[in-house]
Amino acid sequence: MTPRVDAPTALAPVAGSMLLFPLALSLLSGTLIGATMPTILDWGVLGWIGVTPLLVALHTQPLRRHFIIALPFGIVWSAMAHLWYPAMFGPVAGIALIFAVGCFYAGLIQAGTALQERLPESLKVLGVPIVWSALEFIRFIAPVTGEWWIELLAKSQWRFPPALQILSVTGFPGLSFLVMLVNSAIALLIVNVWQQRRAHMPAIVSLAAAAAILAWGALIIPPAPDNRFRIAATVDLANQDRAIQSLSRLPVDQEGYYADTLEMSQAMLDVNAALTRSVAALRPAFVVWPENEFASADDPAFTRQIGSLAREMNAYIVVDMVWRTSEGMYDAAVMFGPDGAEAGRRAKINVTDEERAFGFTPGPRDFSVIETPYGNVGLGVCWDRHLTWIVRELARAGAQIVLMPVDDDFSGNRWFPPLHASDSVFRAVENRVSFGVGATSGVAMVIDPYGRIMAESDINQRTVVTGETFVVSERTLYTRFGDWFGWLVVLAMGAGFVGRWWYSRR
Repeated sequence: MTPRVDAPTALAPVAGSMLLFPLALSLLSGTLIGATMPTILDWGVLGWIGVTPLLVALHTQPLRRHFIIALPFGIVWSAMAHLWYPAMFGPVAGIALIFAVGCFYAGLIQAGTALQERLPESLKVLGVPIVWSALEFIRFIAPVTGEWWIELLAKSQWRFPPALQILSVTGFPGLSFLVMLVNSAIALLIVNVWQQRRAHMPAIVSLAAAAAILAWGALIIPPAPDNRFRIAATVDLANQDRAIQSLSRLPVDQEGYYADTLEMSQAMLDVNAALTRSVAALRPAFVVWPENEFASADDPAFTRQIGSLAREMNAYIVVDMVWRTSEGMYDAAVMFGPDGAEAGRRAKINVTDEERAFGFTPGPRDFSVIETPYGNVGLGVCWDRHLTWIVRELARAGAQIVLMPVDDDFSGNRWFPPLHASDSVFRAVENRVSFGVGATSGVAMVIDPYGRIMAESDINQRTVVTGETFVVSERTLYTRFGDWFGWLVVLAMGAGFVGRWWYSRR
C-alpha cells in the first residue's frame, strides 16, 4: 500500500524549500486576473485559470505563509483593476488604496485556504470559492464598505454571456463562486496528480458541473425576436468641452454638478439634440442622453425644446435634469414622449458624497414604471446601476427596459468607465431587462436582457450609438428572491469554520 504524502511534502523538492517560486506563481496569478479586468486588456477567458498558479503554490506552503504569498497576487490585480485610483484620489492616496485592496484580496485567499484545510477531502474544492464569494458579498452590502469601489472577480466575465446567465439565478456572488470553483478544481487536480498520481474526483465533478452551467447558459440565450426596437444613446463630452464649460460662472477647471447659466444649458442641449437628429433615419424608439444636469426639470424654455425634439423624432427621449422640490434638490431622469409631453421622471437614489455636498438629496424610493408600446420603462441615474437592489426593485415593479443617464468622467480618465459599464450588463442579466445608457464621456451602451452588448461607444469621444434590443416577460429567480445565494455562501462559510471548531473541542 502506497503511503499518503501530504501536498507540501510532495512538492517540496520543487518549491517548498524556496519562497521565491510560490511568490512568482502568485505574481503570475495577479497578472492573469488583472488582465481579465475591463480596465486594460479585458481578456475574460483567463479568469477561469488565472488564480490556479497561486492556489497550486499555496499547497506547497503552511497556512501561516498564505497571506504573504498571496500578497503579490492581490497587489498586482488591484493595481490593474484600479488604475483610476491615483487619478481620482491623488498619487499617494491612490497607491495606498491599491495596496490596501491588494491586502483585502490576499486576505480572502488566506481565509479561503484556511476553510479548505478544515473541510473533509470531498469538500475541499469548495473552500476557497465559498469564502471568496461570501466575503465579496459581505463587503459589497455592508453599510460602509459597500460604498468602496473594489472590483469583483465576477467582472472578469462581463463580456461572456454564457457565464453571465447564472446572474439571473444567483446574482454576482454565484458568478464569482463559479469562476473560483473552476480555479480551485484545476489546482486540486494538479496537486493530486503530482502528489498521488491519480485524479481528484471531487475536482472532476466540480469541473463537470461548471461546464454544465456554462452549457446551460449558452443554450438559454435565444436569437433576437422579430419585435425588436432601437435605443440610441449619446456621449456629449460636455464635461471636457472647454467652450461649454467656459459658459459657466465657475472657473473653467472647476466642474460643477449642473449647468449654472442659461447659455451653458442651451449649449448642452444643442450638442445632444444634434447627436439625436443624426440618427433620425434609424428611427430609434428611445434616446438616452448623459447625466449632465443641464437644466431645471420644470423650466419651460428647455422642456418645450426637448418635447419638440421628441415629437420630431417620434421617440421617447430621456434626459438628466435638476428637479427642485420642497423635499430637496434631486438629480432626475426625465422622459419625454413622442407627443412632446413629459412621460415620467425619477430621482437618483444612490447619490455620491460630492453630490450631497453640492446640495443634491437622495430621491424617494419610488419604483413606478412608465408604460410604452415597446414595454414598461424604469428610469435611474448613473450610480443607481452600481447597487443591485435599485434595478431589482424596478424589475419587481414591472420594468422591462431600464434607461439611465450616466456621468463617468473623472477628468477624462479612460480606465474607470468600462468598470461601471459592466454594472449595466450585470443588472440587465440579473433581472432580464434591456438597458440603455447615455454617458458624458462613455461608455454609452445598449444591452439586451441576456447581457449581449448591442451597441457600445468609445471613451472620450463625442458620438451617438444605436442598438436593437427586445423585452421578455420573464421575471428571474434573482429578481424574485434577491441575494439568496450570497447569504447562502455566508451561512456555509460560518458553518464550515464553526463546525470545525466545534468538532475539534469534542
